[in-house]
Amino acid sequence: MTRESGQSTEAGTPENSVVAEVPPPTVRLQVSAAKKLNLAAFQNAVPALHELVIVNETSSPINELTVELISEPPFVKPRVWNVESVGAGESYHLRDLDVQLDGALLSRLTEAESASLHFELRSRKQSDEVLAKNDSTVELLARNQWGGIGHLPEMVAAFVQPNDQAIDRLLKGAALALQTGGKSGSIDGYAHGSKRAWELASGIWAAVLQRKLNYALPPASFEHTGQKVRSPSQVLDGGLATCLDLALLFAACLEQAHLNPLLVFTRGHAFVGVWLREEEFSTSVVDDITAVRKRLKLQEMLVFETTLAAQGQAVSFSQAIANANRQLSEEEEDKFELVIDVKRARMSRIKPLAQAHAVAETVPVEVEPEGTIGIEDAPDLPDEAITDTPTSELDPKDRLARWQRKLLDLSLRNTLLNFKQGKC
Repeated sequence: MTRESGQSTEAGTPENSVVAEVPPPTVRLQVSAAKKLNLAAFQNAVPALHELVIVNETSSPINELTVELISEPPFVKPRVWNVESVGAGESYHLRDLDVQLDGALLSRLTEAESASLHFELRSRKQSDEVLAKNDSTVELLARNQWGGIGHLPEMVAAFVQPNDQAIDRLLKGAALALQTGGKSGSIDGYAHGSKRAWELASGIWAAVLQRKLNYALPPASFEHTGQKVRSPSQVLDGGLATCLDLALLFAACLEQAHLNPLLVFTRGHAFVGVWLREEEFSTSVVDDITAVRKRLKLQEMLVFETTLAAQGQAVSFSQAIANANRQLSEEEEDKFELVIDVKRARMSRIKPLAQAHAVAETVPVEVEPEGTIGIEDAPDLPDEAITDTPTSELDPKDRLARWQRKLLDLSLRNTLLNFKQGKC
């Protein structure tokens, strides 16, 4: 009988089938490294190397090994690891991954550039034979360039620079504006409660308005890809600022005024907020908009639209607050990205970026013209003393306020949500 065309010559094996070739077992290096590095990463000890593994897929052990690391350009100090052996079919994870970055090189960068980490696995007993190689690409950012919320978003707190010379000039302007409005010119943070914190933020708003800044559009999708950041001195000297520049400027003023600032990121935009009492979130990065809305509802914080301070006309602080609140409403919820709590970031040891130039001499503080921008009266805010007063001693209005606060409070302070069982 004639065999039909296309039938297999052996059972289950087609004549024209192609058998996939299995690659031979090898020895390789598995590396995970940071995708972006800048001066802020160096100053805050951000690890450049996350994982380094020797993978031996062969049927024989390998012994007397060295792993060598060099970089191009040399932004990392060369390093060598010694490994005694890796068994057949096993993987060896190197534990000590500390590598030393060249801070001077990162400080000199004015533009981003591509760099490489070169790893070589060698055998010492076979005349330094190279057993495996791995090259990892790293983007080195300019010293004043933020990497975006897609890469360690809390590092944006490093670009909040409260010690910049321009901040003292703005706080002096805020003090004069407060005095012109018949209020204390002291920069005293939370010493006198939430209402005073609101007034300080309003005074800072007036001081920035007096500078008559102009708004500049940020790069597209800056919140994810990052952008170069103007320092407070550059903003005041040049008179131009993006939304991120303005948010960082206000955050620096608020922090230097001993208040706890927040950086709010929405799709393609950034603005600022501030705690009205001495508090902070439990984490540096908050991506739950409900947690933010609850705190706003409790009047424990406020947010305000910073770009309205660079529109060439006087806009009241309450208008800026209303604008920012709309951006966090349910109608705009799909645009929300996250909030960075600067105080919590500082508690995580994220320090302000070092200034580009050392201060040679003290710059005289500029006196702002008085009476140019008016200061609004702070609204009625919850009195912190109420929380310490027994309920029986409160009047009905304060009892209702306390009940509302407990109902909305989703923090760890709420014993109804964080009940701890005591002894029986």
